[in-house]
Amino acid sequence: MNSGVGGLKGQKEGVSLKQGEKQAFRSGFVAIMGPPNVGKSTLINRIMGGHFAIVTKKPQTTRTAIRAIKNMGYSQVIFTDTPGVHLSQKAFNKLLVQSAKNASREADVILAMVSAQKSQEEDNEFLLSILEEIVGVPKVVAVNKIDKAHDLDVKELVERYSQIPFIHKTLPISALLGSGIDELMGTLIDLLPESPPLFPTDMETDMTERFFASEIIREKVFLLTRNEIPYDIAVEIEQFKEDAEKGLLKISAVIHVNRENQKRIVIGKNGNLIKKIGMLSRQDLEEFFQIHVFLELWVRVSRNWMKNPNMLKELGILT
Repeated sequence: MNSGVGGLKGQKEGVSLKQGEKQAFRSGFVAIMGPPNVGKSTLINRIMGGHFAIVTKKPQTTRTAIRAIKNMGYSQVIFTDTPGVHLSQKAFNKLLVQSAKNASREADVILAMVSAQKSQEEDNEFLLSILEEIVGVPKVVAVNKIDKAHDLDVKELVERYSQIPFIHKTLPISALLGSGIDELMGTLIDLLPESPPLFPTDMETDMTERFFASEIIREKVFLLTRNEIPYDIAVEIEQFKEDAEKGLLKISAVIHVNRENQKRIVIGKNGNLIKKIGMLSRQDLEEFFQIHVFLELWVRVSRNWMKNPNMLKELGILT
């Protein structure tokens, strides 16, 4: 995959150095905030050039603040992909929104993503109200999905957000196609503090291998169950063991659901759906970990798991 940031290798955009002047290294945290389905995970994957975050058409797919570390010539940008910000009365969704707020308050820069599509204007306004509450952190707005919107609508949105006092800069982008990503990266780097790298420069994430395994499996459940299973599923990795001699990674995972009928849906007639989930998951796991994978999947009814603080902590949703 083309990361879309090739033009930023070496000296970053927007910085002119005098002859003999040494460029300062910049490093810091950028929290990505936005409504569900605005393209945050697509942007992370585009910048990192790999499969770092789940991308589906279902909103609220991201539950955990995922960190991705982009190392470049004179900078290290640590992105945090936060859960979607939207109005909801459900306790679990409120928990996810609060998680996004907490991650953003701790960041050096907030990258707020809004959609250029008119159907998401209400979500965009809710996001702006939250951004106004967070003081002391510079904010950049990326108007995403310009490839799917009318040019005049994009121009109007960029001008509107550019006039908001607490917004540092507004840029049009397409996370899907990579348009505008170089300029966006240059803007973010300019706002980071001068600092040595906060992580080793060969490190791309601080998330565990178990986490990525669970996310890959959860993505396949989301994609294959369509609208039959909403957000009542969680994936827990019970075994993650590499057999170096055999060149094999053994993974055993439990797919938690809320109700018995959901278990039947995930398993499918004659076990066909769970087999397909396993097959597609194994393919992606092997590509991600670059090793042969033996995968075992189980489906378990764990009633009201979304209201169980201990389980939410075990799954990494609640810290």
